[in-house]
Amino acid sequence: MINDVLATAQRVSYQAATAQEDQIAMVERFLKEMVEVPPLQDPESIQCRDFVRQVTQLDERYINVGVPNAFGILTCNGIPLEKPIDVSDRLYIKNALTLNKFTSSGVQRDRATEALTINFAYPVHDEKTQRVIGAGVVVVSLEWWQTLLTRLQLPENSVALVLDGYGQVVAEFPHGDNSEMPEEFNTIVSSEDQVRRVYSKHKVFGLGSDVELTFVTGISIDSSLALVEGKHRSIFIAFTITVLLILLLFRLFFLNTILRPLNKLADLTFQLGRKEKLLPPSSTGVREMDFLQDRFVEMSDRKSQAESQIIKQTLTDALTGIANRTAFSQALSEHLYYADTKENRLAVILVDLDDFKEINDTLGHEAGDEVLRTLARRLQEASEHCRLISRPGGDEFMLLIEHFESNENQVAELCNSLLKLIKHPICLPHNEVVVSASIGIAHYPEDGHDVESLMSAADQAMYYAKECGRDTVRRFNWELRRTLMEKIEIIKDLRKAIENEEFFLLYQPIVNIAGQVVKFEALIRWQHPIKGMIPPDGFIPFAEQSRQIIDIGEWVIKKAQKGWEVLQQKYGEQIQVSVNVSPLQLSYLKTANTPNSASLLTAPVASSKRPGHNGLVIEITENLLMDLDDNTQKALLKFREQGIQVALDDFGTGYSSLAYIMNYDIDYLKIDKSFVQKLGVDLSADSLCEAIISMSHTLGIAVIAEGVETKSQATQLKNFGCDFLQGYLYSKPISLEEALKFQ
Repeated sequence: MINDVLATAQRVSYQAATAQEDQIAMVERFLKEMVEVPPLQDPESIQCRDFVRQVTQLDERYINVGVPNAFGILTCNGIPLEKPIDVSDRLYIKNALTLNKFTSSGVQRDRATEALTINFAYPVHDEKTQRVIGAGVVVVSLEWWQTLLTRLQLPENSVALVLDGYGQVVAEFPHGDNSEMPEEFNTIVSSEDQVRRVYSKHKVFGLGSDVELTFVTGISIDSSLALVEGKHRSIFIAFTITVLLILLLFRLFFLNTILRPLNKLADLTFQLGRKEKLLPPSSTGVREMDFLQDRFVEMSDRKSQAESQIIKQTLTDALTGIANRTAFSQALSEHLYYADTKENRLAVILVDLDDFKEINDTLGHEAGDEVLRTLARRLQEASEHCRLISRPGGDEFMLLIEHFESNENQVAELCNSLLKLIKHPICLPHNEVVVSASIGIAHYPEDGHDVESLMSAADQAMYYAKECGRDTVRRFNWELRRTLMEKIEIIKDLRKAIENEEFFLLYQPIVNIAGQVVKFEALIRWQHPIKGMIPPDGFIPFAEQSRQIIDIGEWVIKKAQKGWEVLQQKYGEQIQVSVNVSPLQLSYLKTANTPNSASLLTAPVASSKRPGHNGLVIEITENLLMDLDDNTQKALLKFREQGIQVALDDFGTGYSSLAYIMNYDIDYLKIDKSFVQKLGVDLSADSLCEAIISMSHTLGIAVIAEGVETKSQATQLKNFGCDFLQGYLYSKPISLEEALKFQ
C-alpha cells in the first residue's frame, strides 16, 4: 500500500515537472517563430511594440512579451512602459545576445511586471546580415504553477510545493499553508499537523546544468488508504455482481460468444494506446467482433503511417528532400556522443553559395529553387563518405564527416572538390547558371565539443572565406573568434562614444604650389577610455557594418562646420574644410523632421557672408561612384546644384571610369599616397602621377596629392602641374587650436 502511495506522489511530481519541461520546449518554439516576423527587425519601432502587445494576449501563461535591442535596452514591450528599461545586466539576456542561443533566467522578479517569473530569451537576427539585433523575451508567471497545483486534485490532506533553484517555496497547495520541506523522501514522514505523508520530489534542470525548479508532493497515507480500500471494495462488488449475472444468464454461451471477443478488443485497445503495432488477430467466430478487430488494426496502421510521415517532414527539407537543420543537429549530437567515447574525429562543413540572391532577383525564385535542388543532388552523389548532408536553410548546405584520418588534408581536398563540383554549369529551361560557394570547416574536438560550438565555428570559418574573396575554403581558428569578439566589443563601445565625447577632429593643412594654406582635411580620431587611441581603420569599417557611421558622420559634419567658422576668421572666406563621407550617409534617408548627412552638407552656415555657402568639401571614394543607389545619386546631383564641391579620394586604387567622373562633376582628384611616395623611385609611379594630373586638367578638375613627405616629391609634383599638396612635409594632422596658429 505504501508503494501505491509513493507511486502516486512520484507520478504527480513527474507530471508537474513534465509540464514545466513542455512549457520550456513550447516557449522555445514560440520564440523561434516570433523572432522571424518582420516587425521585430527594429526592436525600437512602434510596429514592434504593437506586435508584442497583441502576442502577449495569446496565452494566459505569458504575462509579458518583449524585445530588448542588441544592447539590452527594452522599449518594445507587451506591457506599456513609462520609459525604456535596461535589462542588459540580466545574465539570460546577455547570453542570448552574445552566445546567440535560447536562454532561461530561472526564477526572478521581472522588472516590467514586478512579479515572480521565469523568463526566456531567443536572439533576433537581422534578416539580411544575420547579426544579432535583439532578443525575443517571454515572461511566464509563477502564479501559473499555483493554478496548476490547485488543479491536481490531490487526495485529502495532501500537499504540493514548487521550489526555485535556491530551495525557496514559490508556489504551494493548499495556498497559504506555509508547508515546510521534509528532511526525508520516499518514506513515511510525520508532519507538524500530525498527518503522516509520503513525500516525493522531481527536479527540472534549466538550459544549463543548474536546477531551475523542484516539485515536491506529499500524499497523506490515511486518506490514500481509505481511497484505495474504497476502490477495491467497489471493484470487488462490481466484479461479483458481473460474475453472478454472467453465470446466471449466459454461462458458457456468454463466455464463448461475448466475453472472449470483448477481451480481445480490450487488449487491442490497450496495445493501440501503448503505440504498439497490432498484428491481425485470429477470428472470434462472431462477424461483428471480427469487423471491429479489423477496424482496430486498420486504425493502428494509419496511425503509424501518419506518425512516420510527421517525423519525416519534421526532419526533411521540403525543397530538396535532404535533411534539415533539426535533423543535422540531432545527428551531430549523436555522433559527438559516440566520438567522445570512442575518441573518433569529426568535421562539420558549411557550404554557402556566393551571391545567390542575384539568381533569385534576375531569374526568379523558381530558378533559384531548381539550382538548390540540383546542388543538393550533386552533393549527395559526390560525398559518399559523408554521414549526413543537410540544408539548414536559405542557400546553405552542411555536411558531417566522420572517421577521417588525423591528416586534415583529407577534408580540405574534399572541400576543394566540392567547390569545383558546385561551379559546373546548371542548365535551366531558358538559361545556364554558374554559381560558386564559400566553405567553412570546423573539426572536433579541436574547434568545439558540442553542437552549438561546432556549427558556430563552421559559420565563422565560412564568413572568413567570404572575406577572403569567396569561392574558397577556410578552416576555423581561434583567432577568428577573438577577432569577432573584438568587433562586437568595438561596435558596442561605438554606441556611447559620441555621448561620452570620445571622438575629436584633427585638421591637416592642404597648401597650394606657393605653400599657402587654402584647405584643411578634417580627420576623426577616437580616444577610447580603456583602449586608448584607436585609429580610423580600427573602427570605421565596424561603424559602417553596424550603420553607426550615419550618426558618426553627421557628428563629423557638424563639428567640421563649426571648425570652418573658426578657421575663416584667420584664413578668410576662401578657406575650405573637406570631410570624408561614407556611402551609407548619402543613401540613408531619415524622417522628414530629421535631416540626413546630405542635407547637412547642403545647408548654408549662418555665419557665412556668401549666401548658400558652408565652406565644406566632401570626399568620396572611387568605389562609391561604381555602386550608386538612387538616394546616393540624388545626393551627388544635389551637391552639384547647390555648388558643393566634391573630391574623389584615393584616386588610382579603385575602379572608377572617366564617364562617372564626368557625369557627377567632380571638382578634385586626390592622388593616393601609395603613388606619391614612389615618386623618384619607380618610373611607373612618375608616369602615372603625371598622366593623372594632365588628364584631370583636361577635364577641368584640380588635383591634390596626398602623402607628400619629402621636398623632392613636392618639387616633382609641382613640375607635373599639381594644384595642391598635402602631407607630413607641411604638417601632420593638428588640433583646431594648432591650426589657428599654423604658418
